[in-house]
Amino acid sequence: MADQLVTLDQVKGRIFPGGTTDAVDDGLLGELIDQVTDWIQEFTGRHFIAEVGATYIVDTTAGSFIDVRRGVRAVTTLSLATSDQPDDGSGTYTAVTAADVLLRPSPMDRRPGWPATGILIKGSTTGRLVTALNGAKIVGDFGFASVPPAIQAVALDAVATAYTTRRAGADQVGDQASPVAVWSRYFAAGTAQRATLERYRAGAGIA
Repeated sequence: MADQLVTLDQVKGRIFPGGTTDAVDDGLLGELIDQVTDWIQEFTGRHFIAEVGATYIVDTTAGSFIDVRRGVRAVTTLSLATSDQPDDGSGTYTAVTAADVLLRPSPMDRRPGWPATGILIKGSTTGRLVTALNGAKIVGDFGFASVPPAIQAVALDAVATAYTTRRAGADQVGDQASPVAVWSRYFAAGTAQRATLERYRAGAGIA
């Protein structure tokens, strides 16, 4: 699948350093990659996989700032409503002048490789945010441009650990010897892996 932190080839390269063309366990490895991807992105509140040309409709609070926890790299259009739009944003929106849409933190204040985590509307020529349900419609590029190497390393190790644990005959359930997810131990508080994820966690004060 495209929405994965690591590829099947990367995982197989980690588990089988000598190389392998065996596809017997590809299905299992794909499931483990999906599970690790979901766990990491849910825990951190970040979206590490690039989205291009996506549309999001968000609730707004009166002012000039929209928080974008998943990360935003570019805004194609930002449109605002003047009241609640309960029908999934199907009502009337007015586009904000492109020059008045600023990504924050500014590039100078972001960590290398990080997207912005908020949108600031400059001035008042094209309106201000109001407190509204579905008050803004954002079209743009979201998430990280590429998966950070530190996150990829953690994901690779987690998948490899889960797979090799299963192969060793430990932490299995059911007749098919399905692997018990090891994330609770692997990402436990105090581990190096958990420390890496904490650095990227939304609200950690490092965006």
